[in-house]
Amino acid sequence: MNKFNFKLQKVLEFKTSLEEKKKQEFAEELRRYYNEENKLKELIDKKHHLINNSIKFKTAVEYQNYVRYLNYIDKMIENQTIVLNQVKANVENARNELIKAVKDKNIIEKLKEKAYREFLEEANKKEQALNDDYALHLYLRSEGR
Repeated sequence: MNKFNFKLQKVLEFKTSLEEKKKQEFAEELRRYYNEENKLKELIDKKHHLINNSIKFKTAVEYQNYVRYLNYIDKMIENQTIVLNQVKANVENARNELIKAVKDKNIIEKLKEKAYREFLEEANKKEQALNDDYALHLYLRSEGR
């Protein structure tokens, strides 16, 4: 019996490697998203801590510095929210690319499975024809005696 040879094997290998690359990119973007999300949570926690643990200020300058620092934290929270939204968009883009790569690979895999089934059917037909010829030959030999 001949060995199965899939004509698109190189394409399948390429699609598989592309899928792995997209998985890694998605994982990296997801890791980055969680890091940026943690930074935002830390800033929010810092702000809540400052508000909840406000001290009595001895001078107006101390109070002004406190307010300025709270405003600074608010601005950092705002900036971090923008960064987080950008990273979230990157995660969605990476997810969509991964989904497309998986679909592309699956299409080629289904073609390979179909080609393999056809190969097996053809091999079975050839084997059956060979068995039929052999049985006919044996029958004719036994009848010829």
